[in-house]
Amino acid sequence: MADFISHFKFNDALHLEGMKGEDGVLPYLIHEYPEIFIFWDFKLPDTNGTDKNILLKYVKYMRPGDILTMVSTSSLRAFREVRALIPAGVKIAIVSVLTDTEPDECRMRRGMFPGMAILNDATNLLPKEDFFDAVVCSPAELPLLKKNLPDCIEFITPAIRDSWMDAGQQSAARIDGIKNTLDAGADYLVLGGQLMKGNPEKGISAVESRKLSIAEALRSDTLSLIKGWPLETLVNLEGHYQSRKTPDGKFMGPLVTYNGQYDSPTGKKNYVGDVYFNLAVIEDSPQRLEYFAKLMAEKILDFEASWGHKVDCLIGVPEGGTKIAQEVGRLLGIPGLRLEKEVTAVKTATSKEQFKLVMRRNAGALKIGAYAIIFEDLCNNFATTQKAIDGVNATDGVVVGIACVANRSKKHIAEWNGLPIIAGISVPSDQYEQEDPLVAELVAAKHLSTDPKRDWTDLKAAMEE
Repeated sequence: MADFISHFKFNDALHLEGMKGEDGVLPYLIHEYPEIFIFWDFKLPDTNGTDKNILLKYVKYMRPGDILTMVSTSSLRAFREVRALIPAGVKIAIVSVLTDTEPDECRMRRGMFPGMAILNDATNLLPKEDFFDAVVCSPAELPLLKKNLPDCIEFITPAIRDSWMDAGQQSAARIDGIKNTLDAGADYLVLGGQLMKGNPEKGISAVESRKLSIAEALRSDTLSLIKGWPLETLVNLEGHYQSRKTPDGKFMGPLVTYNGQYDSPTGKKNYVGDVYFNLAVIEDSPQRLEYFAKLMAEKILDFEASWGHKVDCLIGVPEGGTKIAQEVGRLLGIPGLRLEKEVTAVKTATSKEQFKLVMRRNAGALKIGAYAIIFEDLCNNFATTQKAIDGVNATDGVVVGIACVANRSKKHIAEWNGLPIIAGISVPSDQYEQEDPLVAELVAAKHLSTDPKRDWTDLKAAMEE
């Protein structure tokens, strides 16, 4: 259970006797669980003098990573004084509409439903200064807030009630379960009652409720999506294969074939290797696709800033580049178009299918002279890239860059043929001719996958043997 806990939450219970001091509960928890932070749920009011008096009792216990709540109607002076008092790295979360407030009550008192009330309070504070880092909201408001607030804002979500729990004191109209809330984009879930009490009236003990809660959390992809760590995220999503090796360093296989080709004594052959990125896994859920699309959208914005021009469209290379190009295009507000395959040679036992790329379905959408970025899921030998450029050139578009979720090339890290490479992940990897002594034995034994995505289950099993 401890692996799933990021913070211990305290509110006014901290004011009770025995919480502070050398032998108090608070210093004990900090000492015994240094990897778990404190959620100081004080909901500090708008009287800046009161805020200061409260904080002075606890600020010596605060650490970077802790979270402190303030009501959103606090004065600007109060926000400034609190920020000055707390250690750097302590996050401020604003509380606007408590989760036991019914939507109709909020509309009566605030003139709007909870989602709009929270959004209004947050957006009014955003342009001021570095006043807050997170927003407290129920699951019901989360989609609206995620859509309209900057990505840097985190979301702390109470009112979590899965099917075995009763609504309790929370507004029944604003509750939801763990998986749905994580999928909607919550960064932290407040789960006091569900973890500590369960629902004895339904025969669900606290221990059973914790087991059920963990199972619900594991149903969401969100736990695998690590902010700022796309390679580790891909590994978490089981999108990475690497052949095991013998104690003396020999590949055990299977090896995988790559798109790039070389001239052999018997004709053209595909390079092979021991590493493969299965980027098809990022399309398996909206959360995965959004994670990598946001990563790539930021990279393209950085490219535009350095280049000094705006990109007109993204052109996805089939099959892996098409969906991600469309999603990144949506985030950037530009078209996400696609190329299509025309097969020129079928796959054999040691060679992949050969094809050319053409603009067919979207040919009319690409304007003459439009600045386009070719979008692939993976770049390595750039054999497919040249085909994509040929397809775009045939419709008079202008390719200004190559975007890819992952770049595996050791030779072309920053650019290829004068075109900048915009990569979400860069992992230079070796590849081998099939006659190379390091791989020849496995190739001769046909311990080789020419279609890694089709053979993905077998490849994953081989890593675990």
